[in-house]
Amino acid sequence: MKIGFIGAGKIGSAIIEGLLNAQNPSEDIYVFDGGRHHTAQKMAAERHLSLINNYEDFNACQAVIVAVGGSATETIIKNLGQKYHGIILSTGGGDLTQINQKLPAETSFAKIVPNTPVQIGAGITVASFIPDEKPAVITTVKNIFTQMGAVYVVPEKLLGIYGTVAGCTPAYVDLMVEALSDAAVQNGVNRAESYQIINQMLLGTSKLALASKKLPEELKDEVTTPGGSTIRGVTKLEEEGFRNALIQAVNASAN
Repeated sequence: MKIGFIGAGKIGSAIIEGLLNAQNPSEDIYVFDGGRHHTAQKMAAERHLSLINNYEDFNACQAVIVAVGGSATETIIKNLGQKYHGIILSTGGGDLTQINQKLPAETSFAKIVPNTPVQIGAGITVASFIPDEKPAVITTVKNIFTQMGAVYVVPEKLLGIYGTVAGCTPAYVDLMVEALSDAAVQNGVNRAESYQIINQMLLGTSKLALASKKLPEELKDEVTTPGGSTIRGVTKLEEEGFRNALIQAVNASAN
């Protein structure tokens, strides 16, 4: 399957790396240059991708991912739709109904929100389609992203909050890891070793939650013995507003 990219920044690069790690041939990944995109040129050279300069060249691709944000997104999609006939996927937004109405009948537009772990095959991609989208289009998009992790298809009105929970919260976790490491170092643990321990703890905790299908409060209770050190820490987190801080952070990112 040939897949095109307009935009080789952080999220575009993460998806490209995910596709390459999933054993997609590098020559089947098309990156748009247009003569002025140095990031695209560099990545194409380093990863042996197909660098193209015209939107018409994307017609060899089953899908084109527009991995740019801001006000330029809809203009790019409009111009691309005049030259390319296939599946256009945007990581930067756009109105599903309006854009699909303006595109040729043989071209479909959908919105996606992948998170950065897609690059190692452990990501989450949230996708939204128009209600009457062709099943073949949905299947193609799922086939692309299930190579890199889990895929959730949701209504457009929920894309933002799903994307926030999947895409923004890794930064919260990274901040938590850094804070936990600071505390470990403060108490005599080597910095590099503290990161290894904390990240392995997070990996194991997540795997246990997924494998056991137990609720978070059940798993927490298995660790918190009466009068023990863990419950003292949990109580301090409650005193400092840990849960409320996370709720407010998600709400802030979602708005």
